[in-house]
Amino acid sequence: MRVLRVKWGLWIVLAITLLMGQPLAPTRATPPARTYSGWAVEAYPEDSAREMEVTVRRMVDNGANVVWIGHNNPGTVDPDKVEPGLSYAVYEAFTNSADPRHGAAAAVVEAQHRMLAACRAAGVRAVLPVGYQIQMGLVWNENHPADLRRDAEGQPLDIYGGGVSASFYAPSYRRDIEAYYRWVEDEFVQPYADVLLMLNLADEPIGGDYSTSAEAVFREMHGFGFDDVDDDPDRQRLLGQFQSRYVVEYAIWSAMLWDQIHPGLPVTMSFDGAQARQTFTMPDVEALFRDTPANFGITFDAYPRDGLPDVPLSDQDLVGLFLLARSAGLYSARYDKPLWLWAAANSWGLNQASSEPGTVSDAVANGIYLALLVRQGGGELQGIVYWNYNVREQGLYNDTHDTAYGTETMFQQVSAALPTLRRLMRSIPSQPEVLILSPPARSHEQIGAERASVLLEVQPYQRLAILAKEGINTAVVGALDGYDLGSVGTIVALSPSTAHFAADLDLLRQFLVRGGKVITSPEVGATLADAVQAPPELTYDGLVEQQGNLYVAQKGIAVLFEDARHDTLSGFWREVLGLEELQAGYRIATDEVIFHYHIGAEPAPVEWRLPFEVAGYRYDNLSRSAGWIHGTILSTVLGRREYVFLQRIWPFWPRV
Repeated sequence: MRVLRVKWGLWIVLAITLLMGQPLAPTRATPPARTYSGWAVEAYPEDSAREMEVTVRRMVDNGANVVWIGHNNPGTVDPDKVEPGLSYAVYEAFTNSADPRHGAAAAVVEAQHRMLAACRAAGVRAVLPVGYQIQMGLVWNENHPADLRRDAEGQPLDIYGGGVSASFYAPSYRRDIEAYYRWVEDEFVQPYADVLLMLNLADEPIGGDYSTSAEAVFREMHGFGFDDVDDDPDRQRLLGQFQSRYVVEYAIWSAMLWDQIHPGLPVTMSFDGAQARQTFTMPDVEALFRDTPANFGITFDAYPRDGLPDVPLSDQDLVGLFLLARSAGLYSARYDKPLWLWAAANSWGLNQASSEPGTVSDAVANGIYLALLVRQGGGELQGIVYWNYNVREQGLYNDTHDTAYGTETMFQQVSAALPTLRRLMRSIPSQPEVLILSPPARSHEQIGAERASVLLEVQPYQRLAILAKEGINTAVVGALDGYDLGSVGTIVALSPSTAHFAADLDLLRQFLVRGGKVITSPEVGATLADAVQAPPELTYDGLVEQQGNLYVAQKGIAVLFEDARHDTLSGFWREVLGLEELQAGYRIATDEVIFHYHIGAEPAPVEWRLPFEVAGYRYDNLSRSAGWIHGTILSTVLGRREYVFLQRIWPFWPRV
């Protein structure tokens, strides 16, 4: 086994190749469609056409090949707010010259025109947002009080104080939003067809709807109303399924409408990655990929930590994000849907107001691991966009926080990584080796029982650290049917009750008979025991009852994958996951790249036998190269917020 050492001559050539951001050998897989990476940027009404063009050209000159224009948060008419942009309320005021908001709306509309013209001048494609959540604005809300989304108590649903939304099932909403969309087609899509890559129809649409319009649809589907659910578990599941699919149905309806207005135009919605990594519900993440039409792509914000900037990044944040990104990659591959992700290079996603603020390396690493994780799931990652270049109060520029990083250093280092991210999006795909089987019936039952409107954490995804951080290629699925289990060695059946699994119990039995390993609860384990016909043995300090290749968790499944149980469970992880060496930090191994990232406050030694020969660097917390590495053993020490990025050295074949 060769240790890490520098050999002059050939390795100098390799070092130059790495620094230039070129691959060490051609990608062997058929590449997906063109990939994109760049920045999100606000089109502020006070910015002139010249100022916008300078901004866009600067981003493009430094490596970006896409611009994601900022959305209107919240969906009101105010050119001076933090995030102004297009929405129904802006259209409503702009098209009525007698509206007292007309001048303000015109300023917002004209700013969008200037930004799109700046993109055209710079020769770069753009994504144009046209809505926020399902918000129609204050005037529309006042005129249609019966058509607003409601919580289970009948109050207007104001999600996290971000504003009241319409019920997309209300006929008035559908009529008015179609008129708005057709105006967007005439005002922006047709004039900028050479510039527009995609429309973003809504940002962060989450939650359910207990309005009369929603209840009428539910009653038509099932023959009873919300109040008739009572304590019946079957009815609770139906209600929970309806609420978890609410935003999915909104996405389906909106995308189909745009397919009528402009066939072939890609549209998306940017979904809340904070909720998705905690719950996978409201909306149902897999259903977004499975059930939406072909013109709809999926976008998630995927910051290291997605929450208030005064809360430090935690392992739970990253564990949930790693599982979400790999799972989204798997869904993308299975359902042939492109995926976009937002990374963070600003104070919100890098928790700059906290006691442990992130820095430049966290931003660059965010893009790298997102690209690698999605390809591990086999998905088509079409783009990564960094949030946000200039948004007021939290952007890279215009930030009101004291930051742990220099603004120009952040811009230069993130921009320098953008071409590498595009290359990683075209890297060799793989398939998960471990599946977390998490039937949505369990979440649906609890959503229905509690009449939840927005966030209800049911499954313990963020406690499954070993399945996320130790390089185990793991994804979450709602059911096994339709998935190729040929590369899967282990299935973690997460729900405790057999009532939640339906047809999956037979598939689990077949998997066990073929020699696959299943980890599950006592109730489910008792049902599967006939497939293994082995005597039970209590192991690992009583945490596991093993029956052949069936492993039954005695104190909860999540307990078996918590990071703090190395002494007790390292043998179990080796047995069921093939995990030989436990490491501090987060590591990923693909067919082309080795990546290892450490967020801890104390330096962490890394000793890792690699599956192939590599060359690359350790990077410090400013994402500067801090040590050349070559060989088949990774032996280094990573400080706080440092990472290693190594590329496989492919054999040099002689020309024939």
